[in-house]
Amino acid sequence: MKDWKNNFTTTFVIGALLLGGIAVVLNMVFGNFSLGRFDLTSDQVYKLSPSVKNILTQLEAPIEITYYVSSSEKMPTLWKNLERDVIDKLKELQMSSEGKLTFTVFDPSAEEEKEVFEEQKSKEGDQPKVTRKKIAERLFEKGVIPFGVQSTERDEFAIKRVYSSIVLSYLDRKEDVIEEVRPETFGSLEYEVMSRIYKLVSNSRPKIGFYPSQPEMTPEMRQYYRQGPPPDMYEVTANVLKEAGYDVTRTNITKDDPVPDGIQTMIVMVDQTLNDRQMYEIDKLIHNGVRVILGAQTNNYQVQYMKPGEFDLRGMPTQINLNTLTQNYGFEFDTKMFMDKNTAFIQVPVYNTRNVGFMQVREQRLEPVTKPVMIRVEAENINSKLSISNKITELFFMYGTRLLLNEDKFDADTLDHKVFFTSSEESWTREAYGYAPVNTDPPAEENILRRQPLAVLVEGQFAPKYASGDIPAWPATPGEKQEMQEAVMPTELNGKGMENKIIAIGCSNMFKSDMLQSLPSHRALLRNCVDALTLGDDLINIRSKNISTRRIRAVGPVGKAVAKTFVVWFSPVIFVIIGIYLSLRRKQRSNEQA
Repeated sequence: MKDWKNNFTTTFVIGALLLGGIAVVLNMVFGNFSLGRFDLTSDQVYKLSPSVKNILTQLEAPIEITYYVSSSEKMPTLWKNLERDVIDKLKELQMSSEGKLTFTVFDPSAEEEKEVFEEQKSKEGDQPKVTRKKIAERLFEKGVIPFGVQSTERDEFAIKRVYSSIVLSYLDRKEDVIEEVRPETFGSLEYEVMSRIYKLVSNSRPKIGFYPSQPEMTPEMRQYYRQGPPPDMYEVTANVLKEAGYDVTRTNITKDDPVPDGIQTMIVMVDQTLNDRQMYEIDKLIHNGVRVILGAQTNNYQVQYMKPGEFDLRGMPTQINLNTLTQNYGFEFDTKMFMDKNTAFIQVPVYNTRNVGFMQVREQRLEPVTKPVMIRVEAENINSKLSISNKITELFFMYGTRLLLNEDKFDADTLDHKVFFTSSEESWTREAYGYAPVNTDPPAEENILRRQPLAVLVEGQFAPKYASGDIPAWPATPGEKQEMQEAVMPTELNGKGMENKIIAIGCSNMFKSDMLQSLPSHRALLRNCVDALTLGDDLINIRSKNISTRRIRAVGPVGKAVAKTFVVWFSPVIFVIIGIYLSLRRKQRSNEQA
């Protein structure tokens, strides 16, 4: 017995040592090999888009990324895994780059604590006084700034000051910074990094044209705006793009204010009539391969207060004539008024007059108004398969219109299209009769429209409108003599145009200053559209990846009854069936033995 125990112990020790040695050898052999990672999530949250490798392998010099992040111990509960997730994503990018991307992780909080300690020591006289620039000041110059995050721990609410920023460096060019990397924005990190790499490797700032510029003062407008120039409806829009690293040049597309040269993308926001020469200039840009973002709407509205709780809606047609151009591109802007059951609301000022003693006081209050032309586009109607619209969860399609798509042009293999977002399952149209009260009641069920396209990406070879004839002349300015106008010349738009892309959106109000100031989703959509068309085709295929929240659907009475029956009776029935089967088998064996 004793020998058996000794033999077992010896065998066990030897076997354990052999297994440990084999594990060490295998680890040494395969430790330097990367077998990759496997993403088993249904949405492929952690898998890089195929376009990423194409972008990174084309780099001429290495990209250096520094992730400034506070330690997980100092992070709020919901942020503790952020550092690990970001590092994993950067490792994936590093492996895909074939050595052209490197990254480091730095904790500024630890350095700040070290500086405080050294400062205290210097005050005590144990060490010389520290005079070097503090880490916080150096990072501030880079654009890395700590920000406050809400934290709730042990029934205590507090605001924690944390770092979570990414700095990208390329050669001697100005560093680009992703200022705030948050758990809720982690899904778009891949896109944010790649779009910034595009800008860094470019030899110059991407150049964008933007129409309209500051409104031109007609004689009628000069009389109306006596105190100053008319408001610039797109000032914030241009500034958003400038802050994103673009060189934005605004133009009114006139003889004295032409389309700028050397632009990669032209943004055209239309809510007024264009002359033939302006449309020719746009047509020429598309023919020559300049990407175009086209936003337009055929109607605006005025909300009038009638009585408490009742508001009247009056139409204000914009009189745009853009369809004569865009019908050659496979789409048109519907001239009818468009309405949707899924609506937003606006605050309308209402004035009341009341008597205070012998004086009358005029008071203002804001009342919410909901009308079906104030359309809210929810996440379920936004295409999550495209990078441009993937990270957008809500949009306000204020007074916009639907797009009419010419399927014959798309079936001809010369053009293709992708829809960014649509209306809800219950939308409808009304005829536009000009400046008159609008009927906003839903129509009969058979006239309800389902998921109408509101924004599309069209790509291919576009047939120019001005393919023959002469170039339209610029409209004569007041007082200009006829002989001073330019000579009419034959059109330049002959032959096949270059492969191109157009983003068409049936609402220009979405990108006006007041909307962009209050709606981050609209700013994100604008930047995504410009990034995708300007920085490269591969960016269109890089989409945000967020873990989908899956909710259990509500169960009806029948489903509940079936579930209860299954829970209560399934196990007993199985046991009864097994018992009957065993009993029959036993009886059969007894009969065979007899």
